[in-house]
Amino acid sequence: MNKSLLETYICPVEKNTLQLQSPAGAGEDILDGALSSGQYSYEIKDGIPHFIASGQLSKIELDTKQQYEEYYTEEFYDNIMDWLFKSFYEDEEKVRETMVDALDLKPNARVLEIGCGTGCDSFRIARRLDKSGKLFMQDLSGAMVSITKKRLERDSEKLGISCKLDYFVSTARNLPFPDNYFDAVFHFGGFNNFEDPKGTLAEFSRIVKEGGTVVVGDESVPPWLEGTPFGEIVCYNNALFRYKVPLHHLPECARDVAVRWLLGSCFYLIDFKVGNGPPPLDIDLPHKGTRGGTMRSRYYGQLEGVSAEAKLLAQEAAKKSGVSLHDWLDQLVMSAARTELKK
Repeated sequence: MNKSLLETYICPVEKNTLQLQSPAGAGEDILDGALSSGQYSYEIKDGIPHFIASGQLSKIELDTKQQYEEYYTEEFYDNIMDWLFKSFYEDEEKVRETMVDALDLKPNARVLEIGCGTGCDSFRIARRLDKSGKLFMQDLSGAMVSITKKRLERDSEKLGISCKLDYFVSTARNLPFPDNYFDAVFHFGGFNNFEDPKGTLAEFSRIVKEGGTVVVGDESVPPWLEGTPFGEIVCYNNALFRYKVPLHHLPECARDVAVRWLLGSCFYLIDFKVGNGPPPLDIDLPHKGTRGGTMRSRYYGQLEGVSAEAKLLAQEAAKKSGVSLHDWLDQLVMSAARTELKK
């Protein structure tokens, strides 16, 4: 970890600044030590900060972390990926490049990859950036991050990587960055096991600049294959394929949302741009026509219902007066209420 990152990283839980404690290293590189926010302390081991506080992980996160650190060697993990792509008769290079295409990266972009695994997508993202670009790689498993770090540092020249590379360990739902820091966030293959999918996507959006891109994908048999022999065989082999595309978890700031299925039509890929709050909407724009009113008045100005006869008479009176039903009723109710209240 470079000392310059002390100006970037924040406490992933409290979102405040961090202080370096007991550093050990050479020059600008910190190999061991700790980062402290007061209440929380995070280890730096072999140059990799571990932003996981004691007791922070949920059961599913603990189980996932243990699985990857005890059973998944680099060879084992890569063999699983090789089998997966071959089982669907897919070209891994083509599929992964298509996923990275969705990031729509500029060479100087600042990118975060969530769940880097053994770096299968990491180097593909990194080689699209130039010397002014930066890629951070995260995983819940320290073992996976170490594998990726070793692979990319060993083969950076061969892979055509020139951008700045940084690595850290954390959960996906609590990230150690300030608001609006990244141009893009990428995650593929793990979202179905996330503890808080809605909160996690909100966290991704928090750290991405307005207009930036979020790309997320994982297993999901599409609706048109549900219940078919194909779909049932796939889901029997791996129950994660029964998960639904998490569109209902997207934040309200999501814009230009696109969903596609790839890799045997059994993996979804969602990409969206980050906006500012909900989409812009003029709720005070008057409706044209006899009913009149605005979206605001129709939503917030609802009153108790009247008889059918009263409604019919009101419509006739409004028409005779040459105003919309909304304007006629609004004026009538306002006048009567003020007279009653003597205002």
